[in-house]
Amino acid sequence: MLTACMLPLRMLGLLMLMLSLCDADSICPTELNPLTLDVPRVIEKYGAIVEVNCTSTEADHNGMYWRIGNNDSRVIFGESVISQSVSLSEWNVTAECRIILNETHECSKELEITIYQNPTVAVFPVNRAVEGTLFELQCNITDVAPVQNLVVRWFKDNQTIRTDNFTNTTTTPVSESSTLAVNISRAEHGAEFRCEAQLDFGSHGPQLPVDSEIYIVSVNYAPEFKNTSEDFFVHEGDDVTLNCDAEGRPQPTFHWKHDGKKLSDTNNLNITRVNTSGTYNCSANNSLGSITKEIHVHVTMNIPAAPPVITTPAAITTPAVITTPAAITTPAVITTPEPYTPRGCPLVLTPAKIVVRFGDPVSINCSTSVAVPIKLGWEVTSGDKRDNGTSVTWSLEKVEDWSIKSVCFITYGDNGIDRQCYVELDIALYKTPDIVSVSALDSGPVMVGTEIQLKCDIINVTPVQTLTVRWYRGTDILHTDVLDENRRIPVNMSSIFNFTAERDYNGAEFKCEAELQLETNRPDLGHNLTSSPYTAVVHFAPEMNEGTYSKEVNLDGHVTLNCSAEGNPLPDLHWNYTTAENVRETTRGHQKSLTITGATSTNAGFYICVATNKVGEVTSTVTLKMKGQISVFPWWLLIGLIVVFIVVFIVVFIVLKHYKKLRRYSFVLDRANDGSDIPMAPQSNGTEDTV
Repeated sequence: MLTACMLPLRMLGLLMLMLSLCDADSICPTELNPLTLDVPRVIEKYGAIVEVNCTSTEADHNGMYWRIGNNDSRVIFGESVISQSVSLSEWNVTAECRIILNETHECSKELEITIYQNPTVAVFPVNRAVEGTLFELQCNITDVAPVQNLVVRWFKDNQTIRTDNFTNTTTTPVSESSTLAVNISRAEHGAEFRCEAQLDFGSHGPQLPVDSEIYIVSVNYAPEFKNTSEDFFVHEGDDVTLNCDAEGRPQPTFHWKHDGKKLSDTNNLNITRVNTSGTYNCSANNSLGSITKEIHVHVTMNIPAAPPVITTPAAITTPAVITTPAAITTPAVITTPEPYTPRGCPLVLTPAKIVVRFGDPVSINCSTSVAVPIKLGWEVTSGDKRDNGTSVTWSLEKVEDWSIKSVCFITYGDNGIDRQCYVELDIALYKTPDIVSVSALDSGPVMVGTEIQLKCDIINVTPVQTLTVRWYRGTDILHTDVLDENRRIPVNMSSIFNFTAERDYNGAEFKCEAELQLETNRPDLGHNLTSSPYTAVVHFAPEMNEGTYSKEVNLDGHVTLNCSAEGNPLPDLHWNYTTAENVRETTRGHQKSLTITGATSTNAGFYICVATNKVGEVTSTVTLKMKGQISVFPWWLLIGLIVVFIVVFIVVFIVLKHYKKLRRYSFVLDRANDGSDIPMAPQSNGTEDTV
């Protein structure tokens, strides 16, 4: 008992862990598992490589290792931290760190891996957009994983109208679709329906890009006339142009008939020198229907006044001046003499000129300086008229006729002669655009230095001759375009803006503003409409954030080399270097780092980071040096050279000395006095001494 109490606390912890593992499944309880992962969860794109550290709080173990799929790495002994690179090139890859506690028990910690692939979106109509029917759009999302994190949003003119989520739990790429059904009307012609698809991993996960596509709807409907019948008053012998304006989509075709005879297949019918009244039929047709309206032309004859000889009051009552009984019942507007020109006409319109928004009310007063006019009135196709003796007011609750024409006329006596004149109201109708939108003529991203063409579509606007289009980048005005087309009915117009793509334009928002330059009777109403922004996508080659630099590290020290780059598309990063066991790569976000632990002299050298995208490639070199190094040569090599030099010097010295000693004697073939066979005589300065 005393011995057990004196066991180190670490041993007691290990003993408790081993006892807890003695169940049937040998599973580590979460609270007793000594392993932790940095990071515990990985969310990365398919094909990425991640570096994970596994740390054990229990140092007394029989080894640690990684299990990737069904493959085990080598067991590492005596360490509390081991690292592993995990390749995410298989959709169902698994990775877990394991620790061997003893011969029978192990603990493990599994890495949570989520591999994703961003979606690709395509939008197309399921059926034709016809007013009053259910119109369907389908959004196809292809090759997305994991689909349970997919969110699809539908927008109408930048307003969210629907959101779809998916419950499929597969982890491999799949294709899904979302269908939007709306009751369509002509008011929605030109509306932008946008489908957006994005993988959503929550606020703590990576914020991935959105892929989207826009569909601009064209709503079809049968032709419609503003008025099913019209009346035109024209003087005998004058020309008249009849208009068969009808709204419809597709654009209607027109056919004119008079007394059963075909006349024209155009929108307008020109009749020259009209001399008889008649009814003309116009029909408008498209694939959704056909309608017909009648236009009645009334010819007013110019009847001269009575002869000037009838000047007495009695003559006025004499029936002889009235040549026909029909003249008595003929309206004054028809039986009057040739009218005066407006310059001499005693009529005043208030206001004399008016600009009215289509669908708004209008009211005009026509007054005269003649004390007792014979007849004062308006010739109009619709509206109310109020007569007040010397003035008459014409009013209309809603102006809904683009070809509206209003004429004030007067018949009055002038020295016994009945005269008639008229003044036509100068009325201009306008309509602000239904939609103003910006799009690129060439879809998709552009390269730096190439030309971008943006198109501003202005839908259903008039009058075009007063239309000004301004182009903006952010709040800066880039270009102003003044359009010029003389049309009295709403039309679709466009403005083109060209500019050269620059790197700073990537992500910039461009928009256009359409404004009618009008002086109206409703200054409180705005006459401008601005488009939703178009976000430019400009591709450019990578640019390194760190550049080329040098770094020093102490022997056995730790150092980290970072590499990151800007570019569009986002560059791929990789390091070129001499591999070593103490060098490992890690990826965090858009940065790739090399970490060297326990640096040695062999780690000194060049480390090259390469950033690549489809536009170009750039490199950055880091020179790693060991602190205290004097020369680029290793110390052992320098010492070896010195030793070799000394050895060579000593050998050369000994050889030269021995050679010099041998040259002090010469051998002479002569017999010595002592009878020896080989006499030897010493030499001095090269001469032989004489005995």
